[in-house]
Amino acid sequence: MMKTLKTLAKMTLLSLIFTSPAALAESTADVKNAIDQTIEQLEKAAAAFDKGEDTKGIVDVLMEAKQSQKSISTSDSKLSVIKSRAIQKLGQARTSLNDGDLKGGGEAIKEALAGYKELKEKYNSTH
Repeated sequence: MMKTLKTLAKMTLLSLIFTSPAALAESTADVKNAIDQTIEQLEKAAAAFDKGEDTKGIVDVLMEAKQSQKSISTSDSKLSVIKSRAIQKLGQARTSLNDGDLKGGGEAIKEALAGYKELKEKYNSTH
């Protein structure tokens, strides 16, 4: 019984050693891609807002940004706080626009964009 447990422990350890770097690299690339996609969507929403485009269209772009950001994961608590603030601003932008508060919605879009840009900068400096 003890020999079996030792063998299982060794196999688990070896599998972690050989798969972690590849999984980590893929995960890091996925997170960076999700951050870039989220920023791209928010830049698109900010540009549409600045041009005075239809509010519903802007909200649709914000929903795409919200979907993109779901793939952003990190165990770093400082990065998690930045992401959390940016998510809050993204939600505020959508709510404000839906409620007809264009000024508040526009400000929240720009604050969310700034938050995700900060997240990108800090994430890239540590990964």
